[in-house]
Amino acid sequence: MAKNKNDYFKLAEQQMEACVEAVRYLEEIMEEYSADTLSEKRSRMHAIESRADEIYHDILTRLSSEFITPIDQEDILHLVQIIDDVTDAVDEVVLECYMFHVETLPEYAASLQQIVQNCVLALYDAIRELKNFKKPKRLRELLVRVNTIEGEADAAYVEAVHHLFGEETDCKKLIAHKAIYECLENCCDLCEHAGNVIEQIVIKNT
Repeated sequence: MAKNKNDYFKLAEQQMEACVEAVRYLEEIMEEYSADTLSEKRSRMHAIESRADEIYHDILTRLSSEFITPIDQEDILHLVQIIDDVTDAVDEVVLECYMFHVETLPEYAASLQQIVQNCVLALYDAIRELKNFKKPKRLRELLVRVNTIEGEADAAYVEAVHHLFGEETDCKKLIAHKAIYECLENCCDLCEHAGNVIEQIVIKNT
């Protein structure tokens, strides 16, 4: 019973499920973007992020009283911290739109968001496979996918900012739209960081 209670692989999956929910809701917000309803949608997004925080803090509480874990406590801690950061970053995209009074999304926001969603889903698959870290062939394939998508995000971000500064002349829009692009790209950076932690776990335990 105690083993199930402190199944850190399952708890990390639950964390990622909240992150997936957040990124899918972000897609919905962007597809039907309206500055008039953004405050309400921001509250719902924040509720998802808060639920993810609860899972994160529950894991920390369990770790603080755990003597034996399937992998090093430090590795579990590092991984769940980054997963929490990914969800925070998704939430921050909506917060930036709200703070900067964004009336219309920048041109490349939707396509960059889709890359972010693909990256989060790839990381989710990797987290689900993490329990099989002693037989890591499939896990490593999934980590390669995370890294590949993060590379796509980097390229898309460069082109988005290049286009933005080549076309936009309104200073307020430049600041706001660049901030949105940066938030989106940061989501993928964090997914890659989580993937690197998983790779370190594999190396240390095989």
